[in-house]
Amino acid sequence: MLILDHLLIFSQTLLICLFLALNGFLFKRIILNFNDNKNFEENSLFGFILISFIALFINFFFPLSLHVNNIIFLTLVFLGLKFGYFNQNKKDLIKKCIYVSSLSYILFVYSSVNTPDALLYHLPYSKLINEHKIVIGASNIHFRFGHISIFQYISSFFNNSLLGKNGVLIPVAILVSNFLFYCLKLFINDFKKNLSRIKSYFVFLILIISLYSFSRYSGYGNDAQAHIYYFLTIIYIFEFFLIKKTLLNFQKILILTVFLFLLKPFFIICTLIPILIFFTYKKKYKIFKSKSFIFFLSFFFLWLLKTFLTTGCLIYPLKFTCNNNVFWSDDNVKNVSLEGEAWAKGWPQNTDKNLNQDKFVKNFNWIDSWTNIHFKVVIEKLTPVIIFIFLNYLFFYFAKCLKRNYQNKNHFFFISLFFLNILFVIIWFLKIPLYRQGFSFIYVLILFSFYFIFIKNIDIKKIKKFYNLFIICIVLSFGFFITKNIIKIINNTGQSITPIIHLTSKTNKSLKVFNKDNEFTHYMLANGIVCGFSKSPCTHSSIEVKKKIFYGYLIYYNFK
Repeated sequence: MLILDHLLIFSQTLLICLFLALNGFLFKRIILNFNDNKNFEENSLFGFILISFIALFINFFFPLSLHVNNIIFLTLVFLGLKFGYFNQNKKDLIKKCIYVSSLSYILFVYSSVNTPDALLYHLPYSKLINEHKIVIGASNIHFRFGHISIFQYISSFFNNSLLGKNGVLIPVAILVSNFLFYCLKLFINDFKKNLSRIKSYFVFLILIISLYSFSRYSGYGNDAQAHIYYFLTIIYIFEFFLIKKTLLNFQKILILTVFLFLLKPFFIICTLIPILIFFTYKKKYKIFKSKSFIFFLSFFFLWLLKTFLTTGCLIYPLKFTCNNNVFWSDDNVKNVSLEGEAWAKGWPQNTDKNLNQDKFVKNFNWIDSWTNIHFKVVIEKLTPVIIFIFLNYLFFYFAKCLKRNYQNKNHFFFISLFFLNILFVIIWFLKIPLYRQGFSFIYVLILFSFYFIFIKNIDIKKIKKFYNLFIICIVLSFGFFITKNIIKIINNTGQSITPIIHLTSKTNKSLKVFNKDNEFTHYMLANGIVCGFSKSPCTHSSIEVKKKIFYGYLIYYNFK
């Protein structure tokens, strides 16, 4: 039975991999007007975007139930067949599926979900989507339902008859695996050409950083997805400025930046990227005429509408985007925003009892507390990366691969990206200085800093002879990544094969909660256990809300 369970998980992973690549092919063909059924890894990364858009749109009208998910799944497979996705080398396709699935499988089995966030609100919201169409005022059940990620819609979509609850958990592992193999493929292809060799070196560094940062499934939460797509955005920016300023590359950047915002609201600052690039692009009218621009606007406004309906705010919990006149508005939004910022700045470590949270977050009163806890984490995580890049510098220096006074016609591009990432890091530092919230910004800033120290002086012709050394470094990094996860599997074989998604048992049943008007409002697990993927709507904390049903839509609002 254990072997059958493992075979089932691997088969499900394989199926999701193939399905994602098919959807990326459809996305490129329909939205980007580009027919590409061979770039498996990149297609998979864009497949997540198409699925999330469809899931979000459908949830305005229907819950993402098993039947709805089955119909959408089969419809997309049919479209893939109709448009000729499988008109390619089948052996090559299967081989790529197996590579990505194997790495995803190793990441996934005998792991745990990201705690406590997954059990507190990631999984409960995914369950809410599975059982209900969009719930108006959902943040009144749990404030964290106000700033969930679009990835919860992706997870809910894959909860179908073929995949079951594993479909909720596997996609994030596949995302990481696809990105790692995409970077590897890109490095190998670009390193062969003089024109793209500097870009390939940056891809190499991003790949090593990613292998270091994303080696643990339980650490992903809603953060890894955003950082992966930010790294991907940077790669496309390189492609746009260093290789060719094509409409296709700009479209990819445009769509990725709105997807970043949907993954993590804080990443709305990344929309500055396509705005700045827009002014450098000559044929601007083509952008406005493209289907990708329509898709960008549609996705963006659908998300704003979803957030407004669930919280009363366009961007939760930014107070100035909220409308208190709608009866389902979240009255606690100011406290949610303040508390989130205070905890990110080290509020539990604050020793000045004269400071409340409002005063603590202002005038850098938080620096001492932040330094004692979060700054140490930042330094601990960054040090190995900085040492690795510095060793790169020493290698190139002693190998005599550095030129003096090297002129680069793309100097302005690197300066612009350098200062843009400085801005991102400053905003991160001033508002939410947690390592897990901003490490991709910090790493990219480090990469551009080292560009001005030595990367701009690399002799791209001389480093060609060190290709095998780069490959050895990548193989060793993949080896460390895989070994770490195999050790995890060996040490945890007595536990559940798949991550536990709820902590219910015979003594921790779902209890119905009634408000003071004796009206059933939501579920709560006995003994204070967090909800996980149990029956929805569910919250672990005691709340007092009112509920009404309007044309099949659940509406939650506070007693006034």
